[in-house]
Amino acid sequence: MSDDPELWCPRCRESYPSDSFFCPRHPGVELVPAPTPAIAEPADPVPEEPRPTCWSCGTRATDARNDTCANCHRSLVPPALVITFPAGSVVLSARRTSAHLGRTGEHGHLFAHHPNVSRSHATVSVDEEGNAWITPILEAPNGTFLNGREIHERSPVRTGDQIRFATDQGPHVGPISESVSQPSRDS
Repeated sequence: MSDDPELWCPRCRESYPSDSFFCPRHPGVELVPAPTPAIAEPADPVPEEPRPTCWSCGTRATDARNDTCANCHRSLVPPALVITFPAGSVVLSARRTSAHLGRTGEHGHLFAHHPNVSRSHATVSVDEEGNAWITPILEAPNGTFLNGREIHERSPVRTGDQIRFATDQGPHVGPISESVSQPSRDS
């Protein structure tokens, strides 16, 4: 048994006895000393990226790279403002956005069964600092109420406030928000 190191073909990665200079399978390829196996350093554990939690339903994302909730299918990015009415929610996803509320437009379906809500009743908005506002349309005859008080000008809206359109009595009770929240600020 020879103490000479084995030689190795860099092309086929086979070991050969040290008495050869060229690979028998690859003429012209010179044999070199076999590489010594590297001693593997224990790898530092890679910290797991925190997985986001859905602002809407509270479900934890299955992967930190997800951007949509696997349970309720909403964006995992918390919106700037959410006003929940019995018929559904008004969601402003970002700052510097607004929505017109009333029986017409994008959110008309939320107020369709309330004849005392005007076609254009109020506007909700979020400014560049993240502050939420409600502005009544003065031509809407049945009023806009914030926490039970009628408002006549742009007013701040905060988490926990209650918004109501039109009267809270009589045969045509106006819609009352179940909740107002600002998930991007509350989280």
